[in-house]
Amino acid sequence: MKCLIVDDEIFCREFVATLLRSTAECHQAGSGAEALEKFNQALVAKLPFDLVILDIMMPGMNGQEVAKRMREIEASQGAKMGHIVMLTALNSANDAMEAFCQAQSAAYLVKPVSKDGLFNMIGKLGLSG
Repeated sequence: MKCLIVDDEIFCREFVATLLRSTAECHQAGSGAEALEKFNQALVAKLPFDLVILDIMMPGMNGQEVAKRMREIEASQGAKMGHIVMLTALNSANDAMEAFCQAQSAAYLVKPVSKDGLFNMIGKLGLSG
């Protein structure tokens, strides 16, 4: 499984990457712009990400906008949609609904991320290493 972890907090990116290292090839981005660049490069190379874990609250471009743009990039390139999981410190029903509807995300995780919660979500998505 190939995963892109997007969060402006390096500790959070590293923590999630550490949890996934045994089952995934992890790539990281610290901003929405960097995430879109890596996402597009992967599609162009025909090596798309199976999973994008995307923080909602980031400076500049928020995670919901990044996810929406990722979906637009996929559509413009005729690529198969990968799984996007929204990650946030907020446990808001409104954030979750917007993430699912507008960004077409597959799941929603609340920080702090637990190993059990992360792997449970990955299993529900049918992903494995």
